[in-house]
Amino acid sequence: MPYDPPMQTDLNVLTDEEVLQFHKDGFVVREGFLSPEQIRAASDEVDRYADTEPRFDGRNVWKYDELCSLITDPKTLAVMDQLMGDPNYALHHCHAARHNAGLAGVGWHHDYEQIPQVNRSHTQVHVLHYLAGLNGTIGDMLLLRRSHRAVMRRDALWFCGTEEIPGTVVLNNLAPGSVVFAHSALVHARRPQPGGEGTSRYFIDIVFMQAGIKWPSYGREGWRDTLAELDKRLHDPQHPHLFDADAFFEISEAVARLEGLEGSVALHLPEADPNAPRKHGGSIPVVQ
Repeated sequence: MPYDPPMQTDLNVLTDEEVLQFHKDGFVVREGFLSPEQIRAASDEVDRYADTEPRFDGRNVWKYDELCSLITDPKTLAVMDQLMGDPNYALHHCHAARHNAGLAGVGWHHDYEQIPQVNRSHTQVHVLHYLAGLNGTIGDMLLLRRSHRAVMRRDALWFCGTEEIPGTVVLNNLAPGSVVFAHSALVHARRPQPGGEGTSRYFIDIVFMQAGIKWPSYGREGWRDTLAELDKRLHDPQHPHLFDADAFFEISEAVARLEGLEGSVALHLPEADPNAPRKHGGSIPVVQ
């Protein structure tokens, strides 16, 4: 079903209702969140970025002024403070892309970083920037409302392709400079659409992780160097852990530790103290 955005009175900070919607439905949309100047400057830079890094390498984001500016945009960080509950979250990565006519689709999946997928204890947010908006050509954004509450593999619904399934919200009519704040566990897809010749679908994706646990690192060699360069250039005393490498563990090491394990992974954990009180019964846990 198409998305009908709520009335907006302040583009700088989410209302209490929007914060509630994010946690309940898994996303909130802010149309026209970026200024015309930001849209113009970021679009020009994405053009340069796409031409310079045609296969994309997120490790080089610190070399691009406008991408750096969007990472630490005061409006964005104000929203993140609300969604995370405090300013001690960390940046995971930033992607940028220029999508042209004939773009292929991407099947249903989620992007919650966890190895293995076992709970949704902490919040991870994808901040999705649509510099030129969305207009029903090149690619629609599909969201599966409230799916961030379920624990599943990233590709659990990949077999559905880009078909609409019950609970689908379609984003295909957004103003330029619109931003979608989406819980990273929200299942989503990109549905290809005809048209759009002579135009581009500009997309920037910035990801933040809530403090309190260690997250898997960005899946590229040199991710620590990227965070160090960003911190050197963009350090914000109000958000001191924004580029903190200590917020992450090495993803390749975690994958290696799991390789070859069979059956319930819980059986490979250290045994519990037999004298410790049991906090739970034997029922299957349910994500609330």
